[in-house]
Amino acid sequence: MPKYIIVGKNSQETAASMLNKPQNRRKITEPLASAFGANFVEFLYLNHPDFDFMCIVNAKDDKVMAAVTNLIYASGAFSNINWFRAFEAEEWKDVYQLASDNMATYISAKQKSQEG
Repeated sequence: MPKYIIVGKNSQETAASMLNKPQNRRKITEPLASAFGANFVEFLYLNHPDFDFMCIVNAKDDKVMAAVTNLIYASGAFSNINWFRAFEAEEWKDVYQLASDNMATYISAKQKSQEG
């Protein structure tokens, strides 16, 4: 199953809510991920100025990740949320192998414009 990274920033309202009633947000959001057939591998909080959490998620495909993150963002709990496809080292090697195997068929726009 493909692996994804989600990074985001809690809204000020969510931060205030956590101060008033500290919660394990992973437990709260896991049912949502499960409803989409996705699961959290890691759910981490960070001390970064642009985002304060990061999740590693296994999901079926990009559509599922887009749906999950759009729903989470629509909740208003986050001021910013983004997701990215992540590749294991062997998968990334395969990506470059595919590119390498097909490199001879590639013609850049510059090369094409210089053809007679």
